[in-house]
Amino acid sequence: MIQGLYTAANGMRAIEDRQDAIANNIANASTVGYKSETPVQLGFYEVFSNSLRQPFHYNSDSAPAGGVKVVETFPDLAGGMLRTTDNPLHTALQGAGYFAVDTPRGERYTRSGDFTLDTEGRLVTAEGYPVQSTAGQPIDARGGRVNIDREGRVRVDGQDAGQLRVIEFENPERLQREGNNVYAASDDVKQKSAAAANTQVQQSMLEMSNVNLPHEMIQLTLGMRAYEANQRVVLAFNETMGRLIDQVGMPI
Repeated sequence: MIQGLYTAANGMRAIEDRQDAIANNIANASTVGYKSETPVQLGFYEVFSNSLRQPFHYNSDSAPAGGVKVVETFPDLAGGMLRTTDNPLHTALQGAGYFAVDTPRGERYTRSGDFTLDTEGRLVTAEGYPVQSTAGQPIDARGGRVNIDREGRVRVDGQDAGQLRVIEFENPERLQREGNNVYAASDDVKQKSAAAANTQVQQSMLEMSNVNLPHEMIQLTLGMRAYEANQRVVLAFNETMGRLIDQVGMPI
């Protein structure tokens, strides 16, 4: 009986984790370049079997006492809809590439191309991160008319200002989301990356979020119903155990 109680409780915990991921997708439905994430669940048997492969590292968090567990979230890398803007600094990537940017934590990558100029005239992201050129330096875009071609070459008043550094990864699903719509790459992931060969840069366009809002709302509703069902199971077990204690466990 106690095992059933733990199973239902773990189900509620897994649903909470799923709801958090779905809520994050909904919150970023209008975020430029955002990629939705799908929670991945494993049943107790798979989690327990994987833990037993390294028995000395076994712990209750990675191996719940029955039920299911959200073990990771998997990104949907499909391209979002492209929206035309009147801003020449806005750029969208058509293909699998990522812009390389400099952050206080080091080099990071983003699909968000809603660029602007900082006080020094450098091309930066909406969060203020300088956009890298193929030379590894920020791009000075001060001046008059800015043109960005499909290869990412930036010209200001007809003069070369640099070329956007766009990277393609062999395993983009292994990029680590850090917030502010940027990703970090481990050394292994970086080793399997190269300058973009199949990605085009579109000027005066933005790639919108690829979140399917109706689908996410449906999943959120289904999660609420599943949570309520598990909650009723927990209450039923609690009531049954209370009855056992009060009636069966009474001294003669």
